[in-house]
Amino acid sequence: SLDEVVAEVEQLSKGKVRTTGNHTFGQIIKHLALSHDMSTGELIPPPLPWYMRLILPLIRPQMLKDKPISPGVKLPASAESVFWPDEDFDIPEAIQHLKNSVQRYQTEGPLPKHPIFGAATKEQNLRLNCRHAALHLSFVHPD
Repeated sequence: SLDEVVAEVEQLSKGKVRTTGNHTFGQIIKHLALSHDMSTGELIPPPLPWYMRLILPLIRPQMLKDKPISPGVKLPASAESVFWPDEDFDIPEAIQHLKNSVQRYQTEGPLPKHPIFGAATKEQNLRLNCRHAALHLSFVHPD
């Protein structure tokens, strides 16, 4: 659940962590918050290239399955700069952004059409967000 995602982030923030991959813990938290902002329509992402708009809705069923999501989707530069800003973030501020975003997500009315995966029910959107968080949090390890 999204509450479990927030609880995990808060628990990890209480100690030292190390990350594997290309991003810091602060960047990962900020990325998750920005992704939730997109899910509620709070953040409008830059338009994706035509081929991504065509392919990504087709892989949505794969994203909803119980198998782990594979890392490595390369975003276009315009989206990369929005969802993975090249800076580090203050952990408490990033956590607060995530909490606010999750709260908005849980209380918003009908969700807009997902800008990446197309029309989705609230349940599908929740599943996508939780699986997305599980993928990125798998790169954060207590030190």
